[in-house]
Amino acid sequence: MENESQHTSAMPRDFTFQLLKQITNDFSEDNRIGVGGYGLVYKGTLDSGEVIAVKKLYYKHPGLDSDKQFQNECTNLMRVRHQNIVRLVGYCHEIRHKCVEHNGKYVFAMVEDRALCFEYLEGGSLDKHLSDESCGFGWHARYKIIKGICEGLNYLHNGSKESIFHLDLKPANILLDRNMMPKIGDFGLSRLFDSTETCSTKGIIGTPGYMPPEYINRFHITPKFDVFSLGVTIIKIMAGHQGYSKLADMSSQEFIQLVHEKWEKALQTTVLSHTSHGVKKCIEIALRCVEADRVKRPTIAEVVDELSKIDTAIIDELNEIDTARSSPIEQVTNLRSNQAFNPCVNSGMFSKGGGKDGKMISSCSSQAIRASSDSVLLSVDIKCQILPSASVKIFSYDNLRLATRKFRANTLLGEGGFGRVYKGWIDENTLSPCKPGTGIIVAVKRLSQESLQGHQEWLAAEVNYLGHLSHPNLVKLFGYCLEDEHQLLVYEFIPRGSLDNHLYRRGPCQPLSWNLRMKVALGAAKALAYLHCAETNIIFRDFGSSHILLDRDYTAKLAGFGLAVNGPVGEESHLTTRVVGTHGYAAPEYIATGHLTQKCDIYCFGVLLLEMLSGLRVLDPNRPAGEQHLVDCARPYLEHKHKIRCVIDANLGGIYSFSAAQKIAALALECVCLDPKKRPTMDAAVSVLEGVQEDEEPEAAEHQESGKKVTASASRKNGKSRWNIFGGGRS
Repeated sequence: MENESQHTSAMPRDFTFQLLKQITNDFSEDNRIGVGGYGLVYKGTLDSGEVIAVKKLYYKHPGLDSDKQFQNECTNLMRVRHQNIVRLVGYCHEIRHKCVEHNGKYVFAMVEDRALCFEYLEGGSLDKHLSDESCGFGWHARYKIIKGICEGLNYLHNGSKESIFHLDLKPANILLDRNMMPKIGDFGLSRLFDSTETCSTKGIIGTPGYMPPEYINRFHITPKFDVFSLGVTIIKIMAGHQGYSKLADMSSQEFIQLVHEKWEKALQTTVLSHTSHGVKKCIEIALRCVEADRVKRPTIAEVVDELSKIDTAIIDELNEIDTARSSPIEQVTNLRSNQAFNPCVNSGMFSKGGGKDGKMISSCSSQAIRASSDSVLLSVDIKCQILPSASVKIFSYDNLRLATRKFRANTLLGEGGFGRVYKGWIDENTLSPCKPGTGIIVAVKRLSQESLQGHQEWLAAEVNYLGHLSHPNLVKLFGYCLEDEHQLLVYEFIPRGSLDNHLYRRGPCQPLSWNLRMKVALGAAKALAYLHCAETNIIFRDFGSSHILLDRDYTAKLAGFGLAVNGPVGEESHLTTRVVGTHGYAAPEYIATGHLTQKCDIYCFGVLLLEMLSGLRVLDPNRPAGEQHLVDCARPYLEHKHKIRCVIDANLGGIYSFSAAQKIAALALECVCLDPKKRPTMDAAVSVLEGVQEDEEPEAAEHQESGKKVTASASRKNGKSRWNIFGGGRS
């Protein structure tokens, strides 16, 4: 095993935070080279001349277990030395006191400064190089990358007494040096295990699309978790993102042939026998790695052994081929703007298809990476466009500061990974700031600079969709502010908060009655039906109870359009996208293939109906094995009419219409059907819910079966829910 590398044997250094500030120019934007879920990455140069990458972890805020991430990444990387694993140069963990303003007073607060320092890798992350047409990587370069990833993962699993499971292996976490040598990085989710044990987690980890079925369904972790992620990664290296999306529509042999023909075309000649063998072998290995049954997946040691048996001629040619060659910069011509965010003549909102040729662009933001003596790789970064709208105002930062009383603590409505939301007051006609208690109340979302969602694409989608759509069940966007580092969105104020707060009784929110639940479900259904209609053709993609807000009259308002996309048009049956959204709501076919259709939203709606029926969380690792996901937990009861009462939320106190509950249960089952073609349309769902509204008055529903009383109760210790089914022998 190649566990000795070119790395220095020196232990990682304990850097002072002051030194890291100096070498990164006070963590300036000019030195920033990356952003992640737990921190920003900056380039710095030590006195020795060594260039390093400094990951400055975010200060603690809700939603991020950054202490655990820091400890995992630091301690696990200290244990390893391998040429295919990124080298930890040093770390910083300092606690200091800082004088800050709090509720109008100045107080001393404890501040933790944490950073991790890595070797700087000129090639950047692998995902930035992969594309469906050409990334400058030939077969030999890709084989070298695949082999290096496998050897690095094999070292993690088998290089010491305690195995390290990475748990987030993907192209974005694989870095390339100047010679395109791959190095596995980002160990924030990694864990130490005995290589033979099966473990479980109490929360979702990893990246959708790279997580194996046994983890999605039961939270089980074994070495085969990483093997599954490896298989997805190899397929994307070999076939590209679009090629990977075709896997679900064909047999293994058809897919192997498709990839083989792709490489024949790419090489513009009949591939040599050893190259042909290598292409097929890599795809065969990858397909075995992504087997749904983890027992059928190979171990990483077996994968490395199979790669070593590939014709030695491939290895010999690796030393002769100049890798990662692309066109000289003077030959890169005819760059065109992507029209995905440009106005469509018919709708005035979006073009219905992405990637159309637009006007020639005169300049672009680009990054050149030196790959060989006479070529560079060019990556183009075109900023997303916010479209003008007569219904959306551009606010000044000063006016929003006045409207929220300088963002005082007593105007804070809530906060999350994106930043904070404040209450503000503006004039109903001029939309200028006014005194509290006058005008209209608005919710001002102030995105943090270190925001997980504060990216331009997310913000542009939010503004462009809500700025051009109007429906009683959609939240109203008054406007936005983009000034220097300030990014703010201004919405109508929805006084009763989000639906999930009522279902799980957070804060002062009270549980909803049956009639109110049906009203909310109908309003949410109408919002989705409006988005799905032919005139708009929008897939929401992140539908769930946290994105449904309730006004004073409990009218549902759909919010959070940052991940919405235009649906397929013409002969297209689906879109192919990276898997994003909220854990637990995503449709199985979307997780598996990245194929996105309106039926994915309908699956989400079915999950929402189950939430509203049961009052239970979509994902709860404290439920018994096989029942952590609400769909798996509820399906056996909903499939039998006499068991439906077992899943009804105990907070209803038995006050509900049983006939209506049967109809809602049947609709929910249709919506979460594994076959997308068998799911109803949202118009059909609206019709069912409108019929329920006309149903009989709620009644006290008690049920006697075989002399046993079957009821459902919810135990919400520490805000978590579970069922206790008395008489049924389960808890």
